Amino acid sequence: MLFLLPLSFVGAADVSPQQTAWEITVPRASSAESDGYIKPSEYDDALEIDLSNATWEAYLYLKHDGKYLYVFLDHVSDTFHHKAGYDNCWAAIDSLSDGGEAPKEDDYMFHSSGHHVYLGDGPYQITNGQWEELIGHGETHADLADKAEPFQEGRYIASGPGAFGVSQNSLDPHSIFEIRIPLRGWEFEEANWTVGFCVAAGSPGTEGDFLAKVVWPDTAYANFTGDFYAGGVETMDPFVFEPQEGSFPPPSTWGTLTLVDVPPLEPGTEDYWLYIAIVVVVVVVIIAAVVLLLRKRG
Repeated sequence: MLFLLPLSFVGAADVSPQQTAWEITVPRASSAESDGYIKPSEYDDALEIDLSNATWEAYLYLKHDGKYLYVFLDHVSDTFHHKAGYDNCWAAIDSLSDGGEAPKEDDYMFHSSGHHVYLGDGPYQITNGQWEELIGHGETHADLADKAEPFQEGRYIASGPGAFGVSQNSLDPHSIFEIRIPLRGWEFEEANWTVGFCVAAGSPGTEGDFLAKVVWPDTAYANFTGDFYAGGVETMDPFVFEPQEGSFPPPSTWGTLTLVDVPPLEPGTEDYWLYIAIVVVVVVVIIAAVVLLLRKRG
């Protein structure tokens, strides 16, 4: 769990006139840490969306730096620090913007735990669920290795469940979620930087109370039970017999996110690691050949 020190802040940017209740444009701005420690001015240049309603106060901040999409959900009203880590946030992306009543192979879910990425079932269905664990506690399905690669080696980072501290919106300790999602190497970059998008947090306001939910967009709010967990926890309201089934908003209810001013990929950079691997193999082969040649001469 992360505890944050009181900080001084400058107000974050207002929502631009281009935004609607379900369609947003994310600006290119500075990088962020995605560590749960909200530093002064870290999100001053981000798009701010007020998620507050009559019951809860929460704010969503979005920006990208050309390499990563940064998602910061500030759940001001969730001042209950759940020791079991049940404060969780999910950012979901429909990379083909094709909606649907259940997640498909082009739908991805990023968990605030920092090491879980889920993929819509497609042909790799897990028992009683709607999401396949692409990266997490278990081994990646062999057929999904290519899909998992862009999010490995630290490229996908999140602040962890139950990050707890202060922000520019409140000096009272509360739940804070940060997620960093890579832009390159997966279906996202093939979608002209416009995708389906949904952010949801299910955070107990008190022990056993899962009503402290915040969701963007509003069209998805009624479809999120607040106690969703992709690993498989039965929901009680509404009661669902099978874990995951119907507990997260279907892609048809998500909004639309567009990234602006994304720099073009420099020629050859997409194969950077491939080139390194080839060079290493060539060097090894040359060394082996020289060793064999020297042995024969000896």
